[in-house]
This record gives sequence, structure tokens and C-alpha cells, in this order.
Amino acid sequence: MRWTAMVTSVVLLVAACTPASESTVPTSTPVTVTSTTSPPASTTSTTLSTTLTTTTTTTTTTTTVPPVPVGVLARQPRQVAPFAGFRLVPMDIAGTYPGPEWPTSLDGVVIPPDAYEVSDPAVAKALVERGFAVVPGYLSLFQDAYSTALYDNHAMFITTDVGYHFMHLAFSKVLRDTEQDAMLPVLEDFATRAVAASRAQADELAGTDLSDVAARVQNLFEAAAVLLGRDVGPVSDRVEEEVVNATEAAEMKMSPITGFGDCNPMVSLRGCVDYSLFKPRGHYTRNEDLERYFRAMSLFGQEAVHFVDADGTSIVEPSMQFGLLMARVMTSDPKIERDWRLIYEPTAFMVGLADDYTPYELNDIAEGVAGGTWTLQDLGDPTFLDETGAALLASRSVGINPEGASVRVMGARFVIDSYILDQLTWPNVGDKFPGRVYVSPLDVAAALGSDYALDVQRQAGENRFAHYDDQMTAMRNLIGDRREDDWAATVYDAWLASLQPVWRDHGKAFPPFMQNDAWTAKDLATGLGSYAELKHDTILYAKQEFTAEGDAEWSDVPPRHWVEPDPVAFERMVQVVALLQDGLSDRGLLTEANDQLLDELGAFLTRLGRIARDELAGKAISDADNDWLGSVGVTLERLWYESADVDPATGAVSDMDTFDALVADIARSSFSFLEIGIGDIDTIYVLVPADNGRFQVAIGGVYSYYEFWRPADQGRLTDEEWRALLRSPDRPDRFAIYPGGHEQPAWQSAFLVRREG
Repeated sequence: MRWTAMVTSVVLLVAACTPASESTVPTSTPVTVTSTTSPPASTTSTTLSTTLTTTTTTTTTTTTVPPVPVGVLARQPRQVAPFAGFRLVPMDIAGTYPGPEWPTSLDGVVIPPDAYEVSDPAVAKALVERGFAVVPGYLSLFQDAYSTALYDNHAMFITTDVGYHFMHLAFSKVLRDTEQDAMLPVLEDFATRAVAASRAQADELAGTDLSDVAARVQNLFEAAAVLLGRDVGPVSDRVEEEVVNATEAAEMKMSPITGFGDCNPMVSLRGCVDYSLFKPRGHYTRNEDLERYFRAMSLFGQEAVHFVDADGTSIVEPSMQFGLLMARVMTSDPKIERDWRLIYEPTAFMVGLADDYTPYELNDIAEGVAGGTWTLQDLGDPTFLDETGAALLASRSVGINPEGASVRVMGARFVIDSYILDQLTWPNVGDKFPGRVYVSPLDVAAALGSDYALDVQRQAGENRFAHYDDQMTAMRNLIGDRREDDWAATVYDAWLASLQPVWRDHGKAFPPFMQNDAWTAKDLATGLGSYAELKHDTILYAKQEFTAEGDAEWSDVPPRHWVEPDPVAFERMVQVVALLQDGLSDRGLLTEANDQLLDELGAFLTRLGRIARDELAGKAISDADNDWLGSVGVTLERLWYESADVDPATGAVSDMDTFDALVADIARSSFSFLEIGIGDIDTIYVLVPADNGRFQVAIGGVYSYYEFWRPADQGRLTDEEWRALLRSPDRPDRFAIYPGGHEQPAWQSAFLVRREG
């Protein structure tokens, strides 16, 4: 059972990027295999350059054909040396907040005229009882929540939500610019060269026992080239069918190219391709180039060569032959390998290493089995194929859906949150079929340290499934054991680490309004809103898991603005920005404009973090800082514009940048997709002290977070479809209901105020 393996080997669980000398592999008997991986040379392109630093490693593995490793995340070799420094800001904040006692009524509290909702009894009650209130809002952009302060002269509350959101805007801008300007031309070159090489190979093997398999390899690269819009001449019916499947992006079925058996998704993903994943989503709907890039990369990432049979006990020979002939094509021309690495390595830095095996890994293993360069004759030797497959499985474990371990041209990347979700579903959780199917990002938040999220899940009855608590403990231990270098391995991991501060309980070191369960729930939603943006931005790469009244005159008191006093959150965001900026700059992938954008964002977040620390220490902020906060709407407007897609001729901003609402699918069951997203910006009112001894109501913006399961026959949502849905009568409820008969507790009602008036 995967659950047993997981619990007994939790000590082995570490991040996906660790030194090869620390790798742990499952072994049995008796064939000895030596695989030597030589470091690739540094490579340069006119549009893209990078220096690849690796360490030559030699590993000796003794093994027979084992079942597919399940439940264990072995240490994967770090293939690329870290390029950028990273500091994991500690979350310990000691002491007791030195500020004044909070008022027990709104008498004498300064309430700005535009905080009209405070006159609603429910909002006023929340302000008095817990020090803040969040009211569902209708703003399209975060900066809209702060743009009127200069004119209305009210106190502002700059939330961590603002920091996370603008981190997302910058990341998305940098990533899509890199994809369009640098990676797309390289991908086109890769596909064109691979088509030529695979056609030569197919001609070479025509009339032999390998003829059909070689033709399929050719068809795979031709299909990718067609999806990229390249003219490769006449193609076979098999290619045309593959392109139709990829373009329609409708259902899960067997691929006409890589399918060597039946597709039965009710049992396993082995033999199946989930073509619904080929539907451009996230930022990839912005233009035709990004759509082309998305579809071709989806084919290279989702077309899986499943080389072990359904029982995990023997090698499927045609699949292993396909994988090796694919590797032969990709190693036949140094420029093909150069192109592959120029795409793979930067995306590995931003998101993660491939979870399934790459053709280059397979080739190295095969050379180890052969004792040198393997030959076409070896492909007809069942013993060679069996030993190569066994050695590949023994070289390292696949972390997510390991029962479907495969070889892929540009495989989906291992990400720790998808691994957590995978470990919290059947067959790891539940003692009978179908076990636990409907996971939630709350599981991820709980694993990353949110006791509140774990309580919500237990109240929902998730621990009624056998082993849920044990598996959650294992996942929390996994996260707790991560080192600074693990969080620094990718920008994706650093982003996850930046969410931990808002997912922990806030104690006596923080103002009273942050010490109650309502604020903890608000912070949970903050982190999940940012998590939705992370999944949105990396949707192509990350591998998915399958299963009031007052008597003071406003004009009497100049506003004293506030930053949400959670400095570690802002400081960890700074580290994410620095990691992204340094890593891409070292790789020659950062434009001058995007470098400036990240400079400005880093300075913005750094200043917010410093002010937040001063607030916790009870220090009055300077007039300069207060004035700067008063004009924060201008700063946000500039950062938004710099991270938008702008028509160079007119200066007009793309329609896609005029709404912050977005959506991302992060998992699926047999019949539905798990969608998470953000909608209109909610308004937060916070009762905070001014510097003259009085209290005031400060106003800010926070995420509105949605989570729901969508029937698979309705398709995965794009941002455009989601924004239309938000304006329709079918708008989903913020308090999601799981399929399967039980309701998730409406945990957001802990902080969301339903107005009475």
C-alpha cells in the first residue's frame, strides 16, 4: 500500500532538488547497472542563453524488474546548480504588542465618509467584536481599493493580499515575456530539428521490426510541429488525429501515437492522455503565440510513454522501444539537446524538475545497462529492455501518481503541493475503494502549517477516511524538515514558503485584531488567493494530482495609514522577487523593462516589510512613510501598468489586464475538475490606532477566494470563461460544496460580513 510506504519512509522525504550524492533509490537483485551522466556544455543562442552547471555522477544500482515505486519521494539529483541567493526569513516574532488597548465600541472612532458600510449594523458589530470586517466587494482591480485615498483623505490599510497580488503580476509578466520572446523560437527550432531527425530514423528502420515504433516517434514530433504552426509537409492520419485531439482538448482517451494498450481512467492513467489539459488556460489565452506554445508544450509534457504494465511487474516492450528511439532522436544532434535544455532548465528553475523520466535519463540508464552505447539490436532483446526499465525505475522515484511512471519529452514538473494532494487521496487515504477523492487546497495549507485549515478539514469529516490524520502528519513532517536550500530550489517553492507566515496563528506579538479566529480565517483566504494565482501562472508546467456609528468629525484627524503588520510575509515576498530576478538575470533571460519592474516591486515590498516591523514594535511611522502610503494607489497603478501587456503603438492595456479575477484547475477526479480562483476585490475595514491616541477605521482590499468542483463534461475554465461566470446567475457560491454528499464548512463566514442593510 502506498500509505504504508509513505508513513514508514517519511524520513526520506525531501525536496525535488538535492545533490546527487544524497539520492536514495529502491533496490533489490541481481543485475548491476552503472550509469554515468556527463555535464552538458554551456550553450548560447541568439535569443536565449544560459550556463548549465552540473556534476558528473556515477551510480551503481542492483535491481530486478520492480513494481512501480509508490508512496516514496526519493531525493532527486540536482541537475542545475543554484544561481541565486535566498534567505528563508524566520517566522519567530517574540514579545507582546506594545500598542494601546482596542476600543470596545465605535464611540470616538474616526470613520471616513466613504466607509459608508460601517453604518450597517453587521459591519459595525464585527468591527467592535473582532477589530475588522471584510465585506464582499465589486472592484475589478486591487489598486481601485486604494486609488481614492488621496482625494477622500481616509486612512488606508495595505494588506498582504496587495503584496502577493503584485508579486503574481510581476511573475506572470516575466514568465510570459520569456516564453514568447525567448522560449518559443527555441521550441520551434527543437521541433523542426526533431522532425528531421525522427524522419531519418524512420527511413533507416523502414521494413524492420521497429518500423511502426519509429514511425510513431516521427509522428510525435510532427504533431508538435503542426501544433506550433510549422510547415512539415504531408503527415499521416495518426498525426492528424493527434492534432485534432490536442486542439479539441475535450476528453481523456488513448493517444493514436503513444498508446500501446487500453485506456481505462476509472482504473489508472496508464495508457491514457488527458487531452482536456491541452486547452490553453492561464495567461496562455492572451495571444496566438502563447496558445501555440501551450499546445506544443502540453503534447511534450502530457504524452507519456508508460513502459510498465498495469501490474507493475514487467516491461511493455513497444513502449520501451518507443522511449529509447525517442531518446535516440534527441541525442542524435547536439543542437536538439541544446534547445531542449534551453527550455527545460529555466522552467525547472522557475517551477521544478520533471517528475517523470526524461529521454536523457532513459538514454543514460540504457548506456549503463549496455556497458556503453546501446545499439538498435539491443531494442530486440527483451532482457535488455527489462533491465533498462528496471534500472530506470530504481534510479529515482516518481513522486506524483507514481503508479503511472513514464518517459516524457518535457514532463510536467514535480511540485510539492501536488505531491501533498496525491498523498492525501486514495489509495493512500481510505480503506476501501474509492477512498478519498475530493481534495482541497485546504489540505495544502494544513500541510504547510495552518492549524486552522486542518481544523476546517476535520470539521468537514475528512479524517473519517482511514489514514488521513497519519498522512497529514507525514506531510507536515515533510514540510517541517525542509531546509532553506529546498525552498530556494525554485521560484515556485519560494512562493509557497512566502505563504507560510499568513497560515500560522498570530500570537501576542501582533495587534489584537490579528489574534482571533476570524483573522486566521481571513489570512487563510489570503494565502489561498495567492495560491490560486501561483497555480494559474504555472498551469502549463506543474504536474496535477489525479484522484456604525461614531461622533468624531473626519476632517478633525489627519489619516494615519497602516500596513498589515505581518512583516515576515512581506520579507519572504522580497526573497521570491530577488530569486526570480537574480536567477533569470544570470541566465540572460531578463529584459531591461522586466528587470526594472522587479527592482520597483522589490523596493515596494521591502518598504512595506520595514513599516510592518515598526508597527509591531509600537513605533510611530515617519511622516515620509505615511505620505508614501497615502499615495500607494499611484505606486500600484504604475506596477500594474508595467506588468500588463501594452500595445506599443497606442499604449493601451490589454483587456486581459483590466480584471484581477482568474481561475486555475489544480486536480481532477474521473468526473470533475477542482477549480480555484479569485473574483472581485473585497473591502476590508480595520480598527487601528492613529498617532494621536485615537482610533480610526482604515480601508483596504483583500482577495475573494473561490473553490469548487466542476463537472468534467463542462471543461476546464479559462480566465475569460470565469469572468463571464462571475457575472452570470450561475456564479458559484463562495462556500463550496464537495461532490460526494458532504458540505465543506463555510469557513469564510468567519470573517465575511453579510450586510443587514
